[in-house]
Amino acid sequence: MSNMFKKALGLFVEFEPEETKPAPSSWGDDGLPLQVKHTTKITATATAFINQNDLDKFEKHFEELFDKVNLPGPDYYEFWKMMEALEAAVPDETVRMNAVFSTLKIQGLSKEMLIDSAEKYLQVVDKDKQEFQNAVNTKVLGEIEGRKASMAELEKRNNTNNEMIQKLTKEINENQQKITSLKKEVIDEEAKINSNKNGYNIACDAMLAKLSGDIQKIKTSL
Repeated sequence: MSNMFKKALGLFVEFEPEETKPAPSSWGDDGLPLQVKHTTKITATATAFINQNDLDKFEKHFEELFDKVNLPGPDYYEFWKMMEALEAAVPDETVRMNAVFSTLKIQGLSKEMLIDSAEKYLQVVDKDKQEFQNAVNTKVLGEIEGRKASMAELEKRNNTNNEMIQKLTKEINENQQKITSLKKEVIDEEAKINSNKNGYNIACDAMLAKLSGDIQKIKTSL
């Protein structure tokens, strides 16, 4: 990862919260851009989901973006790159900034041109951010929202099926109770019928035996 982009990413990968200062777009009395002198840091809670692959991908994205809109001659892009290139040799930012600006000033860069070009890159990044957000929203609508709708439909169907299952389960339990009651009634009725049948057969056999005996007696006694 280049020092240039690594420095910019320092805004998003700082894990220790620091006291932040405003970063106005104006210049100080010393001719130095205040937004370079005061860096706004974002705490670790904003970076929990960033990994190295994402950092490398976005580094390449923004470098290609800046290269695409970079105009001939020195501007903020060259100023930024020279600031990063000299960081190891000239660690004092104020000294380094004055040195870089003096060098580029010889090549025709003025403070106004530096401000204008920095604001141009700011607009480019703002536009890119909006386009990225639009793409994300389209992705959300096209893929996530569709899946959410499917989830909602499946949950609705599950709820309907659960209600049906509960209704059928209740009906099954009620039917089972009726079956148990009817089974007992069947057993009781069968027992009554069998008892009545057995009693009738016994009584009938006795009556038949009596009648047969009486007939025989009449034949032989009279």
